Amino acid sequence: MAKIQAGMNGFGRFGLHLLRYWLNHIEDAPYTIEYINDDGLNLDKALAIINTDPYVKFDGFDVGRQGNYLYFAKGDRTLQIEYSHQDRADIHWLGQPDVVFECSGKATVAERCQPYLTGKTQRVLISATSWDADKTLVYGFNHQDFTPELQVVSYGSCTVNAYVPLANYIHNRYGLIDSDVNVVHNIPAYKLDKSFTLDRRFCTLETSAKKLLDFVDDTNFRVNYTVVPYTGASIIDFRFRVGSVPHNRGTFIAELTEAMATGALQNLYGMVPQDNGPEAHQLTPFSSVFIEENINVIGNNLYIHAYFDTENSVNRYHDLASYMANSTSPSPEVARMGPTLSSFSNR
Repeated sequence: MAKIQAGMNGFGRFGLHLLRYWLNHIEDAPYTIEYINDDGLNLDKALAIINTDPYVKFDGFDVGRQGNYLYFAKGDRTLQIEYSHQDRADIHWLGQPDVVFECSGKATVAERCQPYLTGKTQRVLISATSWDADKTLVYGFNHQDFTPELQVVSYGSCTVNAYVPLANYIHNRYGLIDSDVNVVHNIPAYKLDKSFTLDRRFCTLETSAKKLLDFVDDTNFRVNYTVVPYTGASIIDFRFRVGSVPHNRGTFIAELTEAMATGALQNLYGMVPQDNGPEAHQLTPFSSVFIEENINVIGNNLYIHAYFDTENSVNRYHDLASYMANSTSPSPEVARMGPTLSSFSNR
């Protein structure tokens, strides 16, 4: 099957995680990353990050550069990705890939994405909340609403992906009356300094959820979002007041488990028996991981304590990009080439 060609703009934390995640799923991925551009990092700096980042590991790959290309070698196979260091408007490969992954965080307004839509490029997938994108698609909630006519698509955000599919399940199962979310959010290591302290901020989830879900609004939904000087996995606590209460805590946990195994939450959320701290949930493939011992039913309120790796929400971005790629046809040039990366196997 022919693969869609992608170009990525922005090689910050999200782009770094996405590259790792894609390489680790390269056999099944219906898209190839052919180009990477970053206006702040040249190739040598990007390579240094790939080889030395203490958190994002490219285990199993020999990574280096050949001219203007990053190469990833594994066994007797080598993959090359063209790397550029240009301003967004001056990227020389504009119009070449079928889709642009906008991962810089600097083009979350649809107008700023329009220069990408030239030549063969059919659409842009933004790795952040965008209020005026053609559509926000949250994988596991409304990703099946994708149509080829959509040009600028947002995947939501780490908190949007953690909350929206779960809230939709809770509402469909129990009837949501009101809800609030408490987020204790990390920050990237490069932003740490001695002057940083607790910081209460606005979370895009508070607006996004109301746009995506027709059962939450200003009267029944609130987000408490606090940023802390810490770089590990973040905490997210959910509270849902429902109309149809599970028989008891055990029933609720059993129903959640079933939904994660074969139902609406399958492959989206995980659960572990005990709280052993956040470290175990770095690079998790889940939108959040529930801590079973901290799940409670009190009155008609359901409480779920969870961890989520904010940077590694690329897992849902990858799922959405894959769904979109499988729903569209690659450019004729790519179709003639066929798959180019089938030599690498998953880990």
